[in-house]
Amino acid sequence: MRNNKGFTLIEVLITLFILVLIGVTTSKAVIDAANLKEVLKDETEFSSEYRTSITFLERDLDQIFNPRWFLSADMKPIDPYNPPPVTQLPAGSTQIPVLTPEAINKFLKGYAYQSFEYWGAVLDPTGIRPSRFKGDDKSMSFVTASHTRIYQQKKESIYAKVKYELIKQPFNSNLNKEQNDKLADLHALIKTENTHAFELEEPKDAKYATEYLVLNNIKKFSIAYYKAGEKSSVKTWDSDAQETKGVFPEAIEIELTIQAPNGRMMDSKVLFKLETPNNVLPKTY
Repeated sequence: MRNNKGFTLIEVLITLFILVLIGVTTSKAVIDAANLKEVLKDETEFSSEYRTSITFLERDLDQIFNPRWFLSADMKPIDPYNPPPVTQLPAGSTQIPVLTPEAINKFLKGYAYQSFEYWGAVLDPTGIRPSRFKGDDKSMSFVTASHTRIYQQKKESIYAKVKYELIKQPFNSNLNKEQNDKLADLHALIKTENTHAFELEEPKDAKYATEYLVLNNIKKFSIAYYKAGEKSSVKTWDSDAQETKGVFPEAIEIELTIQAPNGRMMDSKVLFKLETPNNVLPKTY
């Protein structure tokens, strides 16, 4: 006898509908999970990039270097326009003679009382220059002892001349034209490091200067400097200027707005306290 038992058309359609519903739900869950993974990846990379950039800044600022901090605090400054009288030392004396301003200037090839971008003028008979801190609301330059010597045989020291400055966002070859056009109004923070720290002049084609991209996609950026004991900040600083001669900022504040993934904006304000320049080693000028 023939077996007439089987599924009806309605039962088959219901089964197919359930299978399709399960498939659609599963696919949506898989797609949502993949999208969430990409979002989390972008957020993680963005946060890591930001933390790394702040660490670069903090490390360089923490180790600002000035060779005059190691001198005796009672070292008297010299006046190139009013030189002290030259005293004759008795025969057989072991005392080190004090150099006159003319002798210092001759030894330093006429540059003794000239200031440079990273170094100030000679202040006393030691002939040791102070390092110079210069900054405005978009850049700052100084000498730091934070350079890492990676290769043992490489002739370089821990000292470097460093400059941070804001530039127009560079073209990204990994993005297409439409993506680069969206970023055209943004800026980037770059760091220029020259390991020949004790060279006075800064040639434009310095062979030992290296440029690093520290942070990109910056919408707004400003630097402010704080004097010791003052709550209000200033927009410029020069340790070679008359009103701040030999003085470094007590603190530096950086305020910025960064375009995060998915077009969101992140506002940040970071305060860096410069403990060493003003509080640890004695002032000498």
